[in-house]
Amino acid sequence: MNVEDDGPSTVAPATVNQADVSKPLLSQTSYIPKVQISSKEDSKSKLQTWLEQAKQLIGIQAGEKDQGIRVLRSNDPFYNEEQKFMDNYISTTKYKAYSFLIVNLLEQFSRLANAYFLLILILQLIPWIAALDWWITLLPLLFVLSVTALKDAYDDIQRWRSDKSINNRTTHVLRGEHWVEEVWSKVKVGDIIKVESNESIPADLLLISTSSPNGLCYIETAELDGETNLKVRQSLAETESYNDDPGQLANFYGRVECELPNNRLDKFIGVLAMESLEESEEDLAQYSLDNEKILLRGMILKNTTWAVGLVIFTGHQSKLMMNSGKPTLKRTNVDNLLNKIVYYILGLLMALCVVCGIGSFIWESIRGKDFSELYTPWQSPLDTTILIALTRIPSYIIVLNTLVPISLYVSVEMIRLGQSMFINVDLSMYHNETDTPAKARSTALNEELGQIKYVFSDKTGTLTQNVMIFLKGSVNSVQYGQDTVADAELEKNPHLVDFSWNKYADPKFRYSDQSLLDAVQARDPDVDMYFKVLSLCHTVMSEWEEDGTLVYQAQSPDEEALLTAARNFGYVYMSRTQKTVTINLFGTEEEYELLALLDFDNVRKRMSIILRCPDGQIRLLCKGADTTVIPLLNNKDPSKLEATLEHMNCYAREGLRTLIIAYKTIPDAEFQEWEAIFEKATMSLEDRDAEINAAYDLIEKDLDLIGATAIEDKLQDGVPETIANLARASIKIWVLTGDKQETAINIGYSCKLIKPHMEVLILEGDDSDDVKFEIIELQYRISDLRKTARKQGFEAEFALVVSGTTLRYALEEHIKQSFLDLALQCGAVICCRVTPLQKALVVRLVKNFKPENSDDDNITLAIGDGANDVSMIREAHIGVGISGKEGRQAVLASDFCFAQFRFLEKLLLVHGHWSYIRMCKFLRYFFFKNFAFTLVQLFYAPFCGFTAQTIFDPMYITLYNVVFTSLPIMLVGVMDQELSIEDAPPEVYEVGQLNQLFNKQAFALSGFHGFIVAAACLFIPYQMFAQSISFDGLDQQSMYFIGTAIAGIVTIVVNCQVALETTLWTVWNHLLTWGSTLAWFLCFLFICSPAMFHWSPETFTYFDGIYRVLETRTWWLTMCLTVVICLFPFIGYRLYVILTQPTLLQEVMYNIEKEKESKFTTFTRNLKAPLKEMADHLPLHLHKDHKGGHAVFATKRQQSKRMDLGRPESAQASTRGYAFAGGENYGRRMIMGGEAIVKVQRQDTRHCIASQIVDVEGEDITLPQPINVRPRSGSIRSSTKKAQASRVVTVD
Repeated sequence: MNVEDDGPSTVAPATVNQADVSKPLLSQTSYIPKVQISSKEDSKSKLQTWLEQAKQLIGIQAGEKDQGIRVLRSNDPFYNEEQKFMDNYISTTKYKAYSFLIVNLLEQFSRLANAYFLLILILQLIPWIAALDWWITLLPLLFVLSVTALKDAYDDIQRWRSDKSINNRTTHVLRGEHWVEEVWSKVKVGDIIKVESNESIPADLLLISTSSPNGLCYIETAELDGETNLKVRQSLAETESYNDDPGQLANFYGRVECELPNNRLDKFIGVLAMESLEESEEDLAQYSLDNEKILLRGMILKNTTWAVGLVIFTGHQSKLMMNSGKPTLKRTNVDNLLNKIVYYILGLLMALCVVCGIGSFIWESIRGKDFSELYTPWQSPLDTTILIALTRIPSYIIVLNTLVPISLYVSVEMIRLGQSMFINVDLSMYHNETDTPAKARSTALNEELGQIKYVFSDKTGTLTQNVMIFLKGSVNSVQYGQDTVADAELEKNPHLVDFSWNKYADPKFRYSDQSLLDAVQARDPDVDMYFKVLSLCHTVMSEWEEDGTLVYQAQSPDEEALLTAARNFGYVYMSRTQKTVTINLFGTEEEYELLALLDFDNVRKRMSIILRCPDGQIRLLCKGADTTVIPLLNNKDPSKLEATLEHMNCYAREGLRTLIIAYKTIPDAEFQEWEAIFEKATMSLEDRDAEINAAYDLIEKDLDLIGATAIEDKLQDGVPETIANLARASIKIWVLTGDKQETAINIGYSCKLIKPHMEVLILEGDDSDDVKFEIIELQYRISDLRKTARKQGFEAEFALVVSGTTLRYALEEHIKQSFLDLALQCGAVICCRVTPLQKALVVRLVKNFKPENSDDDNITLAIGDGANDVSMIREAHIGVGISGKEGRQAVLASDFCFAQFRFLEKLLLVHGHWSYIRMCKFLRYFFFKNFAFTLVQLFYAPFCGFTAQTIFDPMYITLYNVVFTSLPIMLVGVMDQELSIEDAPPEVYEVGQLNQLFNKQAFALSGFHGFIVAAACLFIPYQMFAQSISFDGLDQQSMYFIGTAIAGIVTIVVNCQVALETTLWTVWNHLLTWGSTLAWFLCFLFICSPAMFHWSPETFTYFDGIYRVLETRTWWLTMCLTVVICLFPFIGYRLYVILTQPTLLQEVMYNIEKEKESKFTTFTRNLKAPLKEMADHLPLHLHKDHKGGHAVFATKRQQSKRMDLGRPESAQASTRGYAFAGGENYGRRMIMGGEAIVKVQRQDTRHCIASQIVDVEGEDITLPQPINVRPRSGSIRSSTKKAQASRVVTVD
């Protein structure tokens, strides 16, 4: 057994009295506790003494650790005090008030970026190498540290307040013979406490008694596992008589030996020995303790007036607190790439600084010595060129430190938080029936949602509704049951069975096969035993509501469905106690003595119950999966087994869930012999599970087959459409289920996971050699089918089906790679009869596989709804939990959660896709702007003799990332949108899977882009102002003037660049983009003002620079010229990529824009008819009547007739286009878009009032016609028809 150390204790160490300590009841060796070290024990070394005291300080009783068990006594505070158990005070805070600052700073400086800037700050404090004032680095570093520290402090204060509220809750503790109200923090191990209805359990308790007569109580475990359905706990029959009488409980002397504190919520191993003052230890009765007799801290007592318990674990040793540790940290591909890029940048920075150091050595050697003799003499100790060059390297590390992005990680987290908020408030992912919204439980994985390649899904409750309905059955080779039809059709079915004779019948249950009821009423012995197994072999608890309705509390929907069917057919489960199970059989109650319960688990996949029946015989009733029950059957009737298996295969092909029903009669002598073995196994404190399973195997054999059950579990709404769209997005879906192979295949067809044209491959070897041979054979088959399909002009697709037994061999070390190669060639994979561990292993196998010539991982997503899915959810890159009917364990282990599988499409194809694109845009731009800003300093190095002189105002360096350039791109990272939901086909999702938008190449291009912009922003203004003076005669080549001019140009260029990166423009985009540019002007007007210079001349050295720059017209011309030069190559390169190597996303966006243009053209053409009709009847032009000399209005048609007089036919024909009303000799003829545009000449232009375009009666204008073009080899092709045609891309 694993030994787990106890946590820190606030109980003062006490010396153990050896005489008071008794030997553990089940220990093989004597119980010898370690006493506290005294000053007289000189024989022990100082190290051993220190270790013993350390154990006491952290709350570990030495004997408890050595023995691997905990021993405690009820109503014996002195003994329990000596064991130094932890008290019930909890503290989840991360910091202490007195150590917050130190601990938090140590944590923050453990991050590479923060440690790097701390080093820069230290270097700036050294006068010989300080190229910048120390506060330039301190201010942004202090900002980042302060924001993080404030966030951490706020979170910790919230935790402290929560802890205080919990520690001060009250409960009733037995003190002497009285119940005393105590706060939770004062509860101790060994105390007896009383919990009342709707109160939380303050510590882990052994249930002693309850207000119910059979020691039953109902509890809610939402705080532990998220489940809101009630569960049942039951005390030992030997302790339930104590009730809540303080007098009796004060005389309860129990000795508990149990496992050490651990975090397993579903397991408890212990033994209770009932003591009295008169009995010796050898005569004590011992009782096995398991999880069904334990109330855990955090549970809430429901539907029970009170419950009394003995405290076992307290405080941080309770199972709830031991499960509240930090979750496994998951990092995205982007995070991993960013970490590598930071190291690349550090390497580049060091290389550039070494180059500058070499440049300094060369300059100092050639010109520096002469320069120093005239202007600035060398000062000791920097009086040699080598020393000067060496000091320039750290100086340039300071100057170029902004290459390493200090605010990158903070900005990324803020963007992810904003993206997560959009997921949380998405109403289209809200499930109204269960009032369940979607929730991003992790904010660090958003962009990875846009890169998923493989989805691993559970079936029951994930693809299906987990609403079980008993539909069919097979009893003694005879089939009973109805067809799979909708509920609405059942209501109209005239053959529905009438259950009105049964007052306990569930009115919601419907069945259409009268023959099964006839067999029941005829008391067919096989049918009778069939329904008795269904009504007796389960763990369901019953309760009666106030209106007299019988209600079942079932943890499994399967059990509830089977029990409801038995109930309607007259086998009504009524109640159970610790010793009996009662059913009502056609109005007559029968009581069965409960002898043993052989519980279900995911490995056994079956459960059994041993009862003494009313006829006195002992019977074992069993139900379970065919793979585990069939090997336990006897071979008395092979034909029955064959018929039953045939029926089950038929049910499985219909998509139904099946179970085998069996039983056996056990002789009394055989049972008594087995009972002794079983009791010994239940009393074991070590390897109890293994011993109990071995005992189960001894009795679960030679079973008689009765039949099988078939339960329908309907698909959730939208599952087929969701899977189809995910498949269009090149996402491969693997279904990992515990169902039969035939059931899984049928569900695969139903949900369109397996398409009709797919070739289904089945892998079902029984040993390693068979599996290996079958894999090779299937690979050859795939190769042959693909060749044949390509000859016929199509691509073959495959689906792979694997059984759980075969999967066990396929995952062996020497086979798993071949199995993976086979599976990756298939469009869909279904694994049947798999265990939770196998689910995790399959996910890990795909997760760890890397394609050839690629550094990218196969990004995996696992989705499930039950506790058996937790392992694969935690193993996958991203885990998604469905809040279904199997509890919320999957939700609590997940990164994202919602209520229905269909919401996965929106999560991946919309939120994931957008988050990936937004994050990539942000990162590319972030590195670009940092390179563009920092490399200006590098290019300036030769002009300042490599002296590490900065060209920018120190305040500009401080505010560049914080104020002038950060906000616009952060808004793009949160809200930008390439395509609307309606316009985006699933195929565009591939840009994330292929990692096309941000990779090492994209980073290099961003850096190169920044390199070009930095060069342009320095050399163009330098050449413009190098030999110039202003109109007032002032020099314009000073560092202050040029530095300010360049700073403004850099700011404008990078903000214009973010405008080019923005696709969706909102008011906020305009405000932040242009506002950031305006902020530079306002800030520099302030920091360059005379007032600031007079206040601190040493700090605000760029006095008057901005005023001189703004009044210089050359700067405005230079700024415009530089912006054009910087942006046009980028625009040209982007256009070149779109035309020659476009991504599918770019093609779709291009197509949509052309479609919009086409719609606009069609819209204007449709408006021409009514406008033309209006033009024919309205006086559009003022015309002078030559005869009368008066101006009169003439209609267009009248004008046309007048102008036609005396004109040649060719001139008349030329009017079939557009007519311009304008002055004489306005123009001859223009050709535009292939259509004639002519000028209608006026006889007298003195009275023309306007130039107007009017349509001339004639033929319609020929418009561009769209042509469907399928893109090939990534190129964009277009064609024309009478004119330039708009391009439409068809995406298959």
